[in-house]
Amino acid sequence: MKGIVIMDKPMGITSFKALGMIKKAYGTKRVGHTGTLDPDATGVLPILVGNATRAAELIVSKDKEYVSTILLGVRTDTLDISGQVTEERDVRVTEEEIRKTVSSFIGDIEQIPPMYSALSVDGVRLHTLARQGVEIERESRPVTIYDIEIMDISLPEVTLRVSCSKGTYIRTLADDIGEKLGTLACVKTLRRTKTGVFDISKAHLPEEIAENPQDCLLPLDTCFMEYAGIDLDEKKSKMVKNGVPIYYNSHKGQTVRVYDNTGDFIALSRVEEIDGRFCLKMIKGFY
Repeated sequence: MKGIVIMDKPMGITSFKALGMIKKAYGTKRVGHTGTLDPDATGVLPILVGNATRAAELIVSKDKEYVSTILLGVRTDTLDISGQVTEERDVRVTEEEIRKTVSSFIGDIEQIPPMYSALSVDGVRLHTLARQGVEIERESRPVTIYDIEIMDISLPEVTLRVSCSKGTYIRTLADDIGEKLGTLACVKTLRRTKTGVFDISKAHLPEEIAENPQDCLLPLDTCFMEYAGIDLDEKKSKMVKNGVPIYYNSHKGQTVRVYDNTGDFIALSRVEEIDGRFCLKMIKGFY
């Protein structure tokens, strides 16, 4: 069995608990998610089942989209509304100032990951240290904000739709927006509406998955439909499965979906020049 199920993660459960639900629904221990969601966040959580778990690192790198309501004038230790309030300030900003400030974050920016995050330092999760009252210095990381749409301004709340690269923390973005506005901010609500090609319309609630697991399982190759697909005969299928590059007349750097002689999706490969010939070299196999 291999495939991907898109969960609409409810509020109040961890991504780890979501994995447990999928293990039970599909009767397998081999599952993995493609990027955590905070317990209070909801929305698109792609979960890989069976041999599809080998694709995790490829899907984690996909761009994301979120809808978030941020609360101005408040900072918490977790940078969201569930945390302890650490500071409050007046909110004296105009809509024009908000729009100008928000738009200034579009593009390539640097973010310092929050202490309450799943990042590890010396094998210890930052959120574990944070709960112990320990704060350590974190290096900033480059991320890209492709677009921010202001959906509503009802002060002290502002609702945003954010399209961004992997590794972007919306809680950090909210905190930085608050600082730049001369006040504070934390995330009140957060919903992931898209990961790669999967948007919220393709997502299923846990109870829907439990009731109809096979209907909710998508073929793994749906993750990579932006790439061309090629079908191999039996001989070349065996070569690919043995890790042998095969001749493929195309342009260097092209990524393709590879199917064996039975029509099974077996690999994602890239065209590389080997000994003066263009060949397919495997990026990741799924057989």
